[in-house]
Amino acid sequence: MRTLVFAAALAALHGCAHVDAGRSAAPTVPPASPVAAMPAPESAQPQRLDFSATLVDGQAVTIDNPYGDVRLRFGGFAHELEIHAVLQQPEDAAPIAVQPDDDSGRYRFAPRLPAGAIAAEGQRLDVVAFIPRGHAVSVHTEQGLIESHGVRADIDLESVSGGIAIRGTQGRVQAKTGTGSIEASFNTAPKASRQVLATTTGNVVLAVDDHLDATLELATSGVFATEFSLDVEPLANQEPNKRARTTIGDDDARITVESRRGEIRLLRRSAFTPLGGKPADQEYEDNDSD
Repeated sequence: MRTLVFAAALAALHGCAHVDAGRSAAPTVPPASPVAAMPAPESAQPQRLDFSATLVDGQAVTIDNPYGDVRLRFGGFAHELEIHAVLQQPEDAAPIAVQPDDDSGRYRFAPRLPAGAIAAEGQRLDVVAFIPRGHAVSVHTEQGLIESHGVRADIDLESVSGGIAIRGTQGRVQAKTGTGSIEASFNTAPKASRQVLATTTGNVVLAVDDHLDATLELATSGVFATEFSLDVEPLANQEPNKRARTTIGDDDARITVESRRGEIRLLRRSAFTPLGGKPADQEYEDNDSD
């Protein structure tokens, strides 16, 4: 099942498909002065890169990828980390060094071009990482998307301008981006946790059920759209220019949602339970670990 999940994730990675240029049909009448056709330039074929490591108990993971997207998936109950990447490396571009290290005690995957080099047109690296339970992970991108599905650990996600999408996390969430949007679906908040969803100018969509057990503090100069009751406080001559607050379930945790100018949507989702009696998010996470 993990192979299927990885294949689906790779299919979503931007620019990973290579398509040969089609040839037009040969003319019926040859030209009077035939000229040898110049071969069309081809971009480099995408390369798949695979890494794995056995982590020590509680060892944290850092993925710092300035060259593309990062997708996190649940990696099972053992301490086995897997990272799969697709590299697009134009022939004349400076090479991206991709070797991970754990010299600092964290497992660190931080691809980098040589000093002074800049990414060439079409050069990118997209990553899918299977994170084992209990291993906190931090991710940084420049413009790339960060997506986390079913991870059972604390996650700290930050992008300069990329979007962030979160679903089914069993752990504390910190998510920040500049101009990107944030979409998240939260289960019951970890007790005594403080979680943050923050974007400078993007929109935020947060879906929760009535068992969130947390107090939310929302702030924006844009619009609040919600299916819950909010206490709204104007903030004169400030940005954001209003703040709202609500408690959903018990007051066991804090969640801050911020955007200077973007819309904030706080939506109610139903806690769906299939016939097998297993919550939908739980079922998804277990499938990811197969």
